Amino acid sequence: MRFDLPPRGTLTPNDAQDPLPYYYHRWVGWLYRHRLQMGLDLLPAGGHRVLEIGVGSGILVPTLTKHYREYTGTDLTLVPGLEALVAPGCRAEFRRADLLCDGDLPANHFDAIVCFSVLEHIPDAAGAARMLARTLVPGGTLIAGYPMVSPLMSRAFAALGFADIDDHHVSAPAQIVGALRGCLTPVRRAAFPPAAPLRAALYQCSAWTKTAVVE
Repeated sequence: MRFDLPPRGTLTPNDAQDPLPYYYHRWVGWLYRHRLQMGLDLLPAGGHRVLEIGVGSGILVPTLTKHYREYTGTDLTLVPGLEALVAPGCRAEFRRADLLCDGDLPANHFDAIVCFSVLEHIPDAAGAARMLARTLVPGGTLIAGYPMVSPLMSRAFAALGFADIDDHHVSAPAQIVGALRGCLTPVRRAAFPPAAPLRAALYQCSAWTKTAVVE
Protein backbone atom coordinates (compact mmCIF):
# COMPACT_ATOMS: atom_id res chain seq x y z
CA MET A 1 0.00 0.00 0.00
CA ARG A 2 1.62 3.25 -1.15
CA PHE A 3 1.19 6.36 0.98
CA ASP A 4 -0.30 9.21 -1.06
CA LEU A 5 0.53 12.62 0.43
CA PRO A 6 -2.45 14.97 0.03
CA PRO A 7 -1.61 18.20 -1.80
CA ARG A 8 -0.26 21.00 0.37
CA GLY A 9 -3.10 23.11 1.77
CA THR A 10 -5.65 20.30 1.68
CA LEU A 11 -5.44 19.43 5.38
CA THR A 12 -6.06 21.31 8.62
CA PRO A 13 -3.83 20.76 11.70
CA ASN A 14 -5.60 18.94 14.51
CA ASP A 15 -4.01 21.13 17.22
CA ALA A 16 -0.91 23.23 17.91
CA GLN A 17 1.24 20.09 18.22
CA ASP A 18 0.08 18.54 14.93
CA PRO A 19 3.19 17.67 12.85
CA LEU A 20 1.36 18.34 9.58
CA PRO A 21 3.79 21.06 8.30
CA TYR A 22 6.73 18.68 8.62
CA TYR A 23 5.32 16.27 6.04
CA TYR A 24 5.93 19.00 3.45
CA HIS A 25 9.23 20.24 4.90
CA ARG A 26 12.08 20.45 2.42
CA TRP A 27 14.59 18.61 4.62
CA VAL A 28 12.73 16.38 7.10
CA GLY A 29 9.54 15.74 5.14
CA TRP A 30 10.92 12.53 3.64
CA LEU A 31 11.41 11.07 7.14
CA TYR A 32 7.89 11.96 8.25
CA ARG A 33 6.48 10.37 5.09
CA HIS A 34 8.79 7.36 5.34
CA ARG A 35 7.65 6.46 8.85
CA LEU A 36 4.08 6.09 7.59
CA GLN A 37 5.19 4.07 4.58
CA MET A 38 7.14 1.72 6.87
CA GLY A 39 3.93 0.90 8.72
CA LEU A 40 1.75 0.62 5.63
CA ASP A 41 4.25 -1.85 4.18
CA LEU A 42 3.51 -4.14 7.14
CA LEU A 43 -0.24 -4.31 6.48
CA PRO A 44 -1.33 -7.66 4.98
CA ALA A 45 -3.46 -7.74 1.86
CA GLY A 46 -7.19 -8.22 2.25
CA GLY A 47 -9.60 -7.17 4.96
CA HIS A 48 -12.60 -4.86 4.75
CA ARG A 49 -12.71 -2.82 7.96
CA VAL A 50 -9.87 -0.57 9.12
CA LEU A 51 -9.61 1.60 12.22
CA GLU A 52 -7.23 4.54 12.46
CA ILE A 53 -6.39 5.65 15.99
CA GLY A 54 -5.32 9.29 16.05
CA VAL A 55 -6.62 10.51 12.69
CA GLY A 56 -5.20 13.99 13.35
CA SER A 57 -5.27 16.17 10.24
CA GLY A 58 -6.44 13.21 8.15
CA ILE A 59 -3.16 12.71 6.33
CA LEU A 60 -3.76 8.93 6.01
CA VAL A 61 -7.47 9.11 5.21
CA PRO A 62 -7.13 9.19 1.37
CA THR A 63 -4.70 6.26 1.38
CA LEU A 64 -6.62 4.02 3.78
CA THR A 65 -10.07 4.70 2.34
CA LYS A 66 -8.77 3.84 -1.10
CA HIS A 67 -7.87 0.32 0.07
CA TYR A 68 -10.65 -0.58 2.53
CA ARG A 69 -14.42 -0.76 2.09
CA GLU A 70 -15.09 0.53 5.61
CA TYR A 71 -12.97 3.05 7.51
CA THR A 72 -13.32 4.45 11.03
CA GLY A 73 -11.11 7.34 12.12
CA THR A 74 -10.90 8.35 15.77
CA ASP A 75 -9.28 11.10 17.79
CA LEU A 76 -9.93 13.11 20.91
CA THR A 77 -10.52 16.13 18.67
CA LEU A 78 -11.80 16.01 15.09
CA VAL A 79 -11.04 18.76 12.60
CA PRO A 80 -13.72 19.85 10.10
CA GLY A 81 -13.62 18.53 6.56
CA LEU A 82 -12.34 15.01 7.13
CA GLU A 83 -15.25 13.54 5.16
CA ALA A 84 -14.02 15.31 2.00
CA LEU A 85 -10.81 13.24 2.14
CA VAL A 86 -12.59 9.88 1.82
CA ALA A 87 -12.01 7.98 -1.42
CA PRO A 88 -15.09 7.10 -3.53
CA GLY A 89 -16.68 3.79 -2.68
CA CYS A 90 -15.55 3.67 0.95
CA ARG A 91 -18.04 3.90 3.82
CA ALA A 92 -16.29 6.11 6.38
CA GLU A 93 -17.07 7.26 9.89
CA PHE A 94 -15.22 9.72 12.12
CA ARG A 95 -15.80 9.66 15.85
CA ARG A 96 -14.34 11.12 19.01
CA ALA A 97 -13.00 8.21 21.03
CA ASP A 98 -10.65 7.61 23.95
CA LEU A 99 -8.56 4.48 23.61
CA LEU A 100 -8.83 3.88 27.36
CA CYS A 101 -12.63 4.20 27.59
CA ASP A 102 -14.72 1.03 27.49
CA GLY A 103 -17.53 1.34 24.99
CA ASP A 104 -15.91 3.94 22.74
CA LEU A 105 -14.91 1.23 20.24
CA PRO A 106 -16.68 -2.03 19.27
CA ALA A 107 -15.19 -5.37 20.28
CA ASN A 108 -13.90 -7.91 17.74
CA HIS A 109 -14.79 -5.70 14.80
CA PHE A 110 -11.82 -4.46 12.74
CA ASP A 111 -9.63 -6.45 10.36
CA ALA A 112 -6.82 -3.90 10.67
CA ILE A 113 -5.86 -1.07 13.00
CA VAL A 114 -3.25 1.60 12.29
CA CYS A 115 -1.92 3.62 15.20
CA PHE A 116 0.94 5.98 14.39
CA SER A 117 2.58 8.21 17.01
CA VAL A 118 -0.16 7.73 19.60
CA LEU A 119 0.92 5.12 22.15
CA GLU A 120 3.96 7.08 23.34
CA HIS A 121 1.55 9.78 24.56
CA ILE A 122 -0.48 7.37 26.76
CA PRO A 123 0.87 6.60 30.25
CA ASP A 124 -1.25 3.44 30.58
CA ALA A 125 0.38 1.47 27.77
CA ALA A 126 -1.05 -1.83 29.04
CA GLY A 127 -4.60 -0.47 29.07
CA ALA A 128 -4.23 0.93 25.56
CA ALA A 129 -2.85 -2.39 24.31
CA ARG A 130 -5.79 -4.32 25.77
CA MET A 131 -8.31 -2.03 24.09
CA LEU A 132 -6.53 -2.34 20.73
CA ALA A 133 -6.55 -6.13 21.05
CA ARG A 134 -10.21 -6.11 22.08
CA THR A 135 -11.40 -4.24 18.98
CA LEU A 136 -9.47 -6.43 16.49
CA VAL A 137 -11.11 -9.50 14.99
CA PRO A 138 -9.25 -12.79 15.61
CA GLY A 139 -6.56 -12.94 12.95
CA GLY A 140 -6.64 -9.15 12.55
CA THR A 141 -3.53 -6.99 12.38
CA LEU A 142 -2.42 -3.98 14.39
CA ILE A 143 0.24 -1.66 12.98
CA ALA A 144 1.77 0.49 15.71
CA GLY A 145 4.33 3.20 15.02
CA TYR A 146 6.24 5.05 17.73
CA PRO A 147 9.43 7.11 18.09
CA MET A 148 12.33 6.43 20.40
CA VAL A 149 11.94 8.25 23.73
CA SER A 150 15.51 9.19 24.64
CA PRO A 151 17.76 12.22 25.22
CA LEU A 152 18.94 11.98 21.60
CA MET A 153 15.38 12.03 20.31
CA SER A 154 14.53 14.93 22.62
CA ARG A 155 17.38 16.98 21.14
CA ALA A 156 16.28 16.08 17.62
CA PHE A 157 12.72 17.24 18.31
CA ALA A 158 14.02 20.42 19.95
CA ALA A 159 15.94 21.19 16.75
CA LEU A 160 12.64 20.91 14.87
CA GLY A 161 10.87 23.26 17.26
CA PHE A 162 9.39 20.76 19.77
CA ALA A 163 11.40 21.83 22.84
CA ASP A 164 8.84 20.36 25.26
CA ILE A 165 8.50 16.95 23.59
CA ASP A 166 9.37 15.14 26.85
CA ASP A 167 6.13 16.48 28.32
CA HIS A 168 4.22 14.54 25.65
CA HIS A 169 6.27 11.34 25.16
CA VAL A 170 5.54 9.44 28.36
CA SER A 171 5.78 5.76 27.32
CA ALA A 172 9.05 4.39 25.95
CA PRO A 173 9.18 1.86 23.09
CA ALA A 174 10.13 -0.95 25.47
CA GLN A 175 7.00 -0.25 27.53
CA ILE A 176 4.84 -0.16 24.41
CA VAL A 177 6.26 -3.41 23.06
CA GLY A 178 5.90 -5.11 26.44
CA ALA A 179 2.27 -4.02 26.71
CA LEU A 180 1.41 -5.19 23.19
CA ARG A 181 3.18 -8.49 23.73
CA GLY A 182 0.90 -9.13 26.70
CA CYS A 183 -2.19 -9.50 24.51
CA LEU A 184 -1.05 -9.79 20.88
CA THR A 185 1.46 -11.82 18.88
CA PRO A 186 4.33 -10.00 17.13
CA VAL A 187 4.60 -10.56 13.38
CA ARG A 188 7.08 -8.11 11.83
CA ARG A 189 9.01 -4.97 12.64
CA ALA A 190 10.52 -2.14 10.58
CA ALA A 191 12.76 0.62 11.87
CA PHE A 192 14.61 3.73 10.84
CA PRO A 193 17.56 3.55 10.47
CA PRO A 194 16.96 0.14 8.80
CA ALA A 195 17.56 -2.86 11.09
CA ALA A 196 18.30 -0.60 14.08
CA PRO A 197 17.62 -2.33 17.41
CA LEU A 198 14.81 -1.04 19.58
CA ARG A 199 16.98 1.28 21.67
CA ALA A 200 18.79 2.78 18.67
CA ALA A 201 15.92 3.39 16.23
CA LEU A 202 14.62 6.91 15.67
CA TYR A 203 11.23 5.49 14.71
CA GLN A 204 9.85 1.98 14.54
CA CYS A 205 6.72 0.27 13.29
CA SER A 206 5.57 -3.15 14.43
CA ALA A 207 2.86 -5.52 13.21
CA TRP A 208 0.86 -7.62 15.67
CA THR A 209 -1.88 -10.20 15.22
CA LYS A 210 -4.69 -11.39 17.46
CA THR A 211 -5.04 -15.11 17.94
CA ALA A 212 -8.15 -15.30 20.14
CA VAL A 213 -11.32 -13.38 21.03
CA VAL A 214 -10.76 -10.68 23.66
CA GLU A 215 -13.82 -9.42 25.53
